[in-house]
Amino acid sequence: MIRALILACMLLSDFAVVPAFAQAPVQEPELRNPTIVVTGSRQKQAEAFVDQVRPGGWASAKRGVPRWNDELCISVIGPTPKQGQFIVDRISERAIKLGLEAGGPGCDTNLLVIVTNDPETLMPVIAEKYRALFGFAGNANVDTSGSETSLSAFLASKLPVRWRQVIETVGADGMPLEGDPTTNAFDNSRDKDPRWKNAFSNLPITRTESTRLRSTVRRQLNRVVVVVDTRQTAGIGLGPIADYLAFVTLADVSPDADMASFPSILNLFNPQAERLSEMSDWDEAFLSGLYTAKLNSASGTMQYREIAGRVAEYGAGED
Repeated sequence: MIRALILACMLLSDFAVVPAFAQAPVQEPELRNPTIVVTGSRQKQAEAFVDQVRPGGWASAKRGVPRWNDELCISVIGPTPKQGQFIVDRISERAIKLGLEAGGPGCDTNLLVIVTNDPETLMPVIAEKYRALFGFAGNANVDTSGSETSLSAFLASKLPVRWRQVIETVGADGMPLEGDPTTNAFDNSRDKDPRWKNAFSNLPITRTESTRLRSTVRRQLNRVVVVVDTRQTAGIGLGPIADYLAFVTLADVSPDADMASFPSILNLFNPQAERLSEMSDWDEAFLSGLYTAKLNSASGTMQYREIAGRVAEYGAGED
């Protein structure tokens, strides 16, 4: 489905998709405190940072924190091949550092970055022809997250960068909750015992061993679509944009995050905050905490608490 979408966008690119990234200027390394000084203990700082990054609402508190668990296969539509490859390489570099694998040539795209100067024209066409790409409604084991709560709002968004995540709830072992029961063919593996004829395999299993500390399910990112409006990114270096894309595609990020009190790549489009050229140590600490936290904690609140603890410990010996 995504391959067909990529081909369709290439055909539409004559009028809708153009490269408009500014090349990052060469600058001297920035002298900065890697841990930022704010009021309170390091743990309190970490908790404040995590509370801003995490989405609000019921899903964030009760459901598990989503992250990638499969290899990342990235496609970029719109910019020049050199710029597109830079984005792919930067996101892949960040993902590999977190222990993820980058898909090789010919892999099935699960992270799609669309770069365009006319999202108002392009996105409705994509949504009409490839509705399933953005997540089905009514599936209890699939939900969506991102910069907008609904698909219609996502399509109409005026943000410089918007993203939509399709999140799947699976068993703690990674198996689909609904299963995919199939009938085994009769062969010699069971000594032709007729009791095994037409037996089922891959049956869905429901476990009842959840506790207040542990869940039997976890949430994982299934696919992510990101749209970059180049009319609003003009003048910003390609490096910062690529790192911003890496952060919002590797984690579930609140679109309302107020990071002005922290050095963060999420401040890239905040005129009231300092614009960084790359992810800060706080950003890296959050992603590191996300990808080392337990997947089967009983709630999202417990997982974010663990992430905050790991953020507080990140680079502590470097102060």
